Amino acid sequence: MQIFTIGYEAVTMAEFIAALTRAGVRRVIDVRALPLSRRPGFSKSPLAAELASHGIDSVHLNALGTPKRGRDAAKKGDVATLRAV
Repeated sequence: MQIFTIGYEAVTMAEFIAALTRAGVRRVIDVRALPLSRRPGFSKSPLAAELASHGIDSVHLNALGTPKRGRDAAKKGDVATLRAV
């Protein structure tokens, strides 16, 4: 089994799907504590639907995401608190 990591900040949905397809990804594990995005198509349900339309399974494991305290610390550049949570 191989595990990859991928972000979506600077890509279109088509580029995101193409990268997953090129890598042979069959399942995406979404670890965002809050699976919401301002980018169209990247919130939990639309993303899962788009992935499924390309034969890619998706699972949301929010317990693996960064808790609110850590997200707030990251926004402030507080690395010590981010690492502590």
